[in-house]
Amino acid sequence: MSEKTISLVALFQESTDTAKAIDDLHNLGIPDENMVVMSDVPYPEKALGRTGEWLTLPYIVLAGAVVGLLIGLFLSAITPHLYRLDVGGHPPVGFPPAAVITFVFTMMAIIVSTFLGVLWEMDFPSFGPVPYNKAVTDGKLGVLVEFPTELKDSVNRVFKENQADFIGEPEMISL
Repeated sequence: MSEKTISLVALFQESTDTAKAIDDLHNLGIPDENMVVMSDVPYPEKALGRTGEWLTLPYIVLAGAVVGLLIGLFLSAITPHLYRLDVGGHPPVGFPPAAVITFVFTMMAIIVSTFLGVLWEMDFPSFGPVPYNKAVTDGKLGVLVEFPTELKDSVNRVFKENQADFIGEPEMISL
């Protein structure tokens, strides 16, 4: 956080009030990147008037599948040609074992890349204190917003107009 920005958290009882407050913050020119919605229940982004979040997880999983497929094909189709062992007139690569090996390596790479991709999307591990408010655990919806200092009165007014139960500085807790 730079010297010219302020962080405030507002707690709401109703999701409709939260969505209206987020829309009003957008009208003030505050982008989604500067807002965090804290909730004890997972809400879809569009349910609260936010734009859809761009996720890299599908691309990470797809890259893992391609890498697994290439490793599986290398082990099942290329390796028998590198170390030839002719046995009884059979071809060096049989389709059923090659298909099983390729499938297993592809699935294994998908599983590992999905696990690592989820950790990446969650920004895990997170070090240091993070902003939070205990009332979020008790069922309130929190909107944490970072904005320029000249918008402080406007942001406070938006939160008050949308029936915010609490407006203040976020508590910093260590995970």
